[in-house]
Amino acid sequence: MREEVDMSDTTVVTVGVDGSAPALAALDWAARYAFAREATLDVVVAVGWPGERQFYGGYRVAELKDAAHVDGEKTLGRAVARVRTARPGLAVDGRVSDETAVRALLDASALSDLVVVGCRGLNPAAGLVLGSVSTAVSAHAERSVAVVRADRVPGPEAPVVVGVAGSDWDEATLGAAFAEADRWAAPLVVAHAWSDVSRVGLFGSAAVPSWIEAREEADALVTGRLAGWRAKYPDVRVNTVVERERPAEMLLGLAPDAGLVVVGSHGRGGFAGMLLGAVARRLVHHADAAVLVVR
Repeated sequence: MREEVDMSDTTVVTVGVDGSAPALAALDWAARYAFAREATLDVVVAVGWPGERQFYGGYRVAELKDAAHVDGEKTLGRAVARVRTARPGLAVDGRVSDETAVRALLDASALSDLVVVGCRGLNPAAGLVLGSVSTAVSAHAERSVAVVRADRVPGPEAPVVVGVAGSDWDEATLGAAFAEADRWAAPLVVAHAWSDVSRVGLFGSAAVPSWIEAREEADALVTGRLAGWRAKYPDVRVNTVVERERPAEMLLGLAPDAGLVVVGSHGRGGFAGMLLGAVARRLVHHADAAVLVVR
């Protein structure tokens, strides 16, 4: 089953679906996100698996693939029907891919503005914090990725939280966060941690002015980063949180009350070609909110 939609000149939001509860949460989140932007929602059901052997349990691979494709079409049909019921008027493009989920979504990321995945898929290993598909897609996708844990979006009581690292990637991250807060009429919490600013003497009162200076520099950094964005989005209510803390721990602490946490794919000290920064990696694995990784 496939409904053809010309996506050449439209915003495209791609979501991976496998019928699991986390994937359905991701589907609902992606549908709301796409609807708010008048975007096309591209629903991908992948039925391939890594590697092939001639037989699996006495059945030929071709027969298993045919059966998987039939099941995939049913999963796709249910997903598209769910979206159309909840979001009439939203353009939906659905397809079943014979590739693995990781390969299908990475390929789709080249043509999408955002890829949305659930935190886990079918049959997750016991105790697994984040599914292998979510991990691979968030690390390797060409465009921004949203990893959805809770079916919650920003709003008046659920702020957008964004981490500012003091790196070259801050502008892209802040741009995405301000746009989301403005779109959802949600407050924006801009967070910056300065615990790893190594300026402190080892002993005695020599440490005191160093910490004071570090805090003042951190405040100045945030103020400078926000100046242009406040002017561009005057209706967005902005709160700042500047603390002596580790960046990942700070953002994880803010996540339970957030509708969305926005973080750059690279943080302070990131470098070209780096797959995913340490802070982004911690958040997509552990944050109790949807996480938007901006590229």
